[in-house]
Amino acid sequence: MKMAVVPARLGSTRLKNKNIYPLSGKPLIRWIVEAIIETKIFDRVIISTDGDKIFESVSDLGVERHYREPHHATVEATVLDAMIDFMKKQTSSSPGEDIFSYFLPTCPLVSSDDICKGIETLTGECDSVVSMTEYSETIQLACAMKDDWVLPVFDNLECGMTNSKFIKKYYRPSGAFYIGRWDRILENKNFFKGNVKGVLIPHERSVDINDIRDIEYAESILLTQRW
Repeated sequence: MKMAVVPARLGSTRLKNKNIYPLSGKPLIRWIVEAIIETKIFDRVIISTDGDKIFESVSDLGVERHYREPHHATVEATVLDAMIDFMKKQTSSSPGEDIFSYFLPTCPLVSSDDICKGIETLTGECDSVVSMTEYSETIQLACAMKDDWVLPVFDNLECGMTNSKFIKKYYRPSGAFYIGRWDRILENKNFFKGNVKGVLIPHERSVDINDIRDIEYAESILLTQRW
């Protein structure tokens, strides 16, 4: 069994009704749900939400609903905790073979091909696969500041190694998807423990919606693609 869950709580602090905010004429959550369904990979596609309007915005796509519990829908609640709790209450027909994955509705531009690659990468000794994207900034130049004192995080600044030949590429989770073997995820309670692989998502599909500026940026990318 391959299960896909889209966690989408009702509350949003920076953009009201974010998960159903219109992006090029469609509710935000609908973008990722359509991409998931387009893969034709998953046996179950579930929307985990505490909001009726959120589910109604994609209910015509043949998805199931999980009523997200109030303590997992607060500002302090983490998506990972909510997903682990969800998994514990589900019945796995074959834990060693079943695949659990969750997809954030705030990453609308990830493609069905990206998702397929994520599933295809989960082979052999791999426990989980996460979507990754390259840092656009030079992370070796990062500094912390405390009481106006500048504290370099890496050695590059103190050693004068700011030339490109001294700069390594670094990556971060894009937030689009987290895919793993059912039993390993429950055992580790995390997608970054064990043998983890990453699928690199290009910048133009790694938009993570937090506020109206992100919506505007995503709109500009979609407009470019139309042309």
